[in-house]
Amino acid sequence: MKKYTGNYTNEATKALKNSDKIICRTADDGTIYLCNGYFLYKMNPLEYAAVAQAATQCEPGNWIIDKDGKRDEQNFDAVKVFTDAVKAAENAGNLARCPLDLDTGKIPARCYYNAEKDFAAFYNNKFVSAFRSGAMLRSPGPLSAAVAYDNDEPFAMVLPIRPEEKASRAVKAYFTEATSNNESDKLRADLTAANNEIAQANNEIARLREQIAQQAAAPAAAQEAQQAAQEADDNKPQQAPAQDAKTAAELIAARFADMAGVTATIKGAQTAAPVVWLAGDTEKHADAIKAAGAKWSNKKSAFYVRVA
Repeated sequence: MKKYTGNYTNEATKALKNSDKIICRTADDGTIYLCNGYFLYKMNPLEYAAVAQAATQCEPGNWIIDKDGKRDEQNFDAVKVFTDAVKAAENAGNLARCPLDLDTGKIPARCYYNAEKDFAAFYNNKFVSAFRSGAMLRSPGPLSAAVAYDNDEPFAMVLPIRPEEKASRAVKAYFTEATSNNESDKLRADLTAANNEIAQANNEIARLREQIAQQAAAPAAAQEAQQAAQEADDNKPQQAPAQDAKTAAELIAARFADMAGVTATIKGAQTAAPVVWLAGDTEKHADAIKAAGAKWSNKKSAFYVRVA
């Protein structure tokens, strides 16, 4: 007997398990909303039990799970986020799947085309693979959230990957021009060439992700600050004197002085554990920065060196 998964596939479970953060909100009517900042699932209790519970390891409710564990979450208005996305997409026209998938090296992207509005749109393949076969996507634009429908009933939304001109042109050409074997090969070549131009695609949807998660950010930031302060107190006995740490930080900052366009800033210079943060044109010097001992902070989207 086939396992019940409703509007979702087993890929939905994998997507939740691989998420850095999961926000759950349960509406008054029992509908369950799950969001990781890139997608939002609308589930009934049976779908949650079949698909999500293996990843969350807990009952539905109003909570958030991240690197700090599970805690109550009351601020994120998932119903409004989902309703707004549905309202924007309801008259946008269906997206047609393009068989020429795009591989960015980091994010395998699934390509779509909206014939009514003449635009190409790209979505993380592992996220749209979470929707059952036959689900239809609608989106009002290439940078707008796409809503997944089952018989005109919306059940999920997913944020896009920012399209590049060459990739968009190739997808549009697939649907609007004759596609002989030679032309198809050329389109695939164009998509392959576009891979190098969208290597940062997973970072470029931060604005949309922030819009979804902004209501939940304040409590998390407060807890993070409290934890950082506690860790600083716990580490004080093992640290060198503040003046020595400051000197070490200045020496570390000097490593990056010759990197054009890169600015090194020392935070907490008077403490026993200062941190050197790098700003400016760090992408250009990424290899040299890593070789100099810097690490990447996903939360701050910046390189840093902590003085031990």
